[in-house]
Amino acid sequence: MMLPEQKERLKSKARDPFSAILGSSPEIITARNLAKRAARGDSTVLLVGETGVGKSVFAAAIHQASHRRNGPFITVNCAAIPETLVESEFFGYVDGAFTGASRRGKPGKFELADGGTVFLDEIGDMSLTLQAKVLRVLQDRVVERLGGTREIPVDVRVIAATNKDLMELLESGRFREDLYYRLNVISINIPPLRERRSDIPELVKWFLLSLNKVCNTSVSCVHPTVMDAFMRYPWPGNLRELENAVEHALNLTDGNEINLEHIPPHIWQHSIENREGNDTAFATDLDDSLAKYEYSLIIAALKATGNNRSQAAKLLNISRSGLYKKLQKYAIPRDGRFKRLS
Repeated sequence: MMLPEQKERLKSKARDPFSAILGSSPEIITARNLAKRAARGDSTVLLVGETGVGKSVFAAAIHQASHRRNGPFITVNCAAIPETLVESEFFGYVDGAFTGASRRGKPGKFELADGGTVFLDEIGDMSLTLQAKVLRVLQDRVVERLGGTREIPVDVRVIAATNKDLMELLESGRFREDLYYRLNVISINIPPLRERRSDIPELVKWFLLSLNKVCNTSVSCVHPTVMDAFMRYPWPGNLRELENAVEHALNLTDGNEINLEHIPPHIWQHSIENREGNDTAFATDLDDSLAKYEYSLIIAALKATGNNRSQAAKLLNISRSGLYKKLQKYAIPRDGRFKRLS
């Protein structure tokens, strides 16, 4: 069953496509406002940001808020298409263009996006040959199918995105200068999550709402130490990594609260390494949660190996003597009858 807050968020998204871009930090507000202005016209937009910051969400919102909203929105991941198929995927092909080609031919992405928007993701991975052909589409608004001679007019708006420094690629000769300036009409820099940490609580709340149904859970909150760990972590994978961390935790949680032992280990390990010396309250809660997490790992390893201590040590990647010390620490009996650590 969909929660009231989820329903309201979906209604808001229908009314305002930019409501899908979560956050109230100055950094994300600046990017969102610039995207709203870009949606009013037809100029080419270049979205710049690290992997996982939500470039595709920005692109979709710009399209949905524009006069092209009723036209197609075609996404092309320039890094995912094999080099041998790139040209036919982008521009289509005619009957007999190559072995195995459909007898009816096939339209390319630009033709499919006619009257709408084509989103060129990871534009920095595009070959120089393809860059030249994309430049022609931007300049002349026509495409020519592979193996064909007829020019086909297309009415498309281009939104491009990259996680690379295009100026650096340009200077090294790996990106065309003329294409760069064609794409860089309206440039929107989307900030990484580490530069908008104040948005993390709101994002976590939304991910809880949206992922509970996926994980068949009913978790409503996170422990303060978890939120503290989230706020300290640098999030190199940005929003995508945060969403994955919440989903990971939901799959390990039995109750209605996410605790430290439920989140990915590298996140709480970062908290241990970077906590301040006088942070005693956090340290106490963290040590308690980590003890429960370590205990659960040992029990799981013993169960998986039929209570074979040597195999369990290998599974845990620790020495046998190290495992025996931990067995003594947690008073784990030899007979394999385990109790829950309180």
